[in-house]
Amino acid sequence: MKDQYLVKEFASLTQTTVRTLHHYDQVGLLRPSGRRPNGYRVYTQADLLRLEQIIALRFLGLSLREVKRILE
Repeated sequence: MKDQYLVKEFASLTQTTVRTLHHYDQVGLLRPSGRRPNGYRVYTQADLLRLEQIIALRFLGLSLREVKRILE
């Protein structure tokens, strides 16, 4: 496993879409751990764990607002 992933790699790894990851960033649910000088989002293993939590809570039927509140 790599230490860092660009958004497209992270989306492929997690079987989600780039659009979903961008949306989660926009609403403050899943912020990437960093950005490259060119502005590209960089995700790490910590981000992977958080996304797994988000996915599990969404699977249980919670809204994004509820998920955010729980994870905060």
